[in-house]
Amino acid sequence: TSHGPSVSLSADEWSSQWSTIVSSFYPGSIVGFLLMPIMVSRLGTKLSMGILSFPSLLGCALQLLAALPSAGVVLLDIALCGGRFLVGIQAGAALCFLPLFLIEISNPASRSLLSTFQQVSQAVGTLLGLLFGSETLFPMGEYRIVWLQLIAAIPSVLLIVLLSVTPPTPHYLMHEGVEVTKVLDSLKYYQGTSADLLSLQNDYTSHAMKGQPRSRIPSASWKGFAIGSLAAVSYSFTADDLIDTFSSTILHGAQGEDPSTGYIPEIDHSADLMSLGLGVVLVLASLGGSFLVDRFGRRPLIILGLIFTALFNFIASFFLSSLPSVVLLFFALTKASIGLGAGAPAWFLTSELVALPYVPLFQSLSTGLLLCSSMIVTFFYLPLSLVSPPLSLLLLSSIPSLILAILLFLFLPETKDKSPRDIELKLASRTLSGFKSKVDEIGRNGFSNYGSLRDTEYLIQ
Repeated sequence: TSHGPSVSLSADEWSSQWSTIVSSFYPGSIVGFLLMPIMVSRLGTKLSMGILSFPSLLGCALQLLAALPSAGVVLLDIALCGGRFLVGIQAGAALCFLPLFLIEISNPASRSLLSTFQQVSQAVGTLLGLLFGSETLFPMGEYRIVWLQLIAAIPSVLLIVLLSVTPPTPHYLMHEGVEVTKVLDSLKYYQGTSADLLSLQNDYTSHAMKGQPRSRIPSASWKGFAIGSLAAVSYSFTADDLIDTFSSTILHGAQGEDPSTGYIPEIDHSADLMSLGLGVVLVLASLGGSFLVDRFGRRPLIILGLIFTALFNFIASFFLSSLPSVVLLFFALTKASIGLGAGAPAWFLTSELVALPYVPLFQSLSTGLLLCSSMIVTFFYLPLSLVSPPLSLLLLSSIPSLILAILLFLFLPETKDKSPRDIELKLASRTLSGFKSKVDEIGRNGFSNYGSLRDTEYLIQ
């Protein structure tokens, strides 16, 4: 734009600087997910999320410095990297917040379905980002940077207001030992006519730490955390973040353009339309995926989703420098595979695989590992693409996705409609917990066969 600094960079400099700016979001998100369990144990989930929303507002304010006409390269880097780092703190905390908050406000019967909508909300947020981030689709003129920061601050402001006007969660009130009438009022607020105080008491008791020392975390929970972390990390290798962040760059590259020299306006407009279309595909697929995951289970959908994303990205990688229409088609199929299967379970599986008292700790850590892997992928994509565009997508998506699909097939048990105790027993009983076992009435192993995609539960003879 005409309002703001103008910096000329070579292709290598542009790739390095832009990768650094994009990746600066992730160290902040790591700080956010590390702070979340510590603050939750002291302040509760709702208050912790409200406090950790303020860094996002500071980050938006800092990035306004990039709009100064006198801003040079150094100030531009500080403003954008520092701002994205602060925004990342809120984002990292928010990714941990939703599964923890749902545990505190929802009944167990509806919790699994509600958890899948994290993928939907993220898809909608990405779509809005693609829309507002495109000057060709949503022109804002010379004060574009200013408007973008104001728009970006709106969700954090709304969240802070919403958290301030809603009552404390039932779990938090029980933890604080307040009178039963206040607990019941909170329960009715969040659950309506389905509120059940006895169910809440049982649920809270199962989540209570009861003073267990950290060293006594059961081995099954450590194993569940490892498997849940594999599922979480798999999301970063679906290429969802790569497509969202670099879709215009990739599609321009398929037209043979050099991003450091500027884009042809007509192609720029078409690439933005294509990116927006991919965002629409992800939103629609994620809506369908929420019900599919709750209907058919987590195991088959995440495994098949990873296999298909690996396949579609593998095919797309061979056309990155030649045929944008083919790249667009297979990126759309990748987005559909993410929304229908590979996306939603990655965000909450850890909370279903570990013993209930350790969900805040392990869910936060697995989300953090997802963010760390996403940081690595986004940082290395552009440098690798300068060497070989097909190789970049193969190394950062298709190959790791396929490897993780195999590992999850071997180790991931189905968690749908299983009690925490059932899952704990399954994890503790077999090294390869993705296998199906038949056991007799007194618990001795009968025989086992290779696990299917659909079901890994114990069958009682």
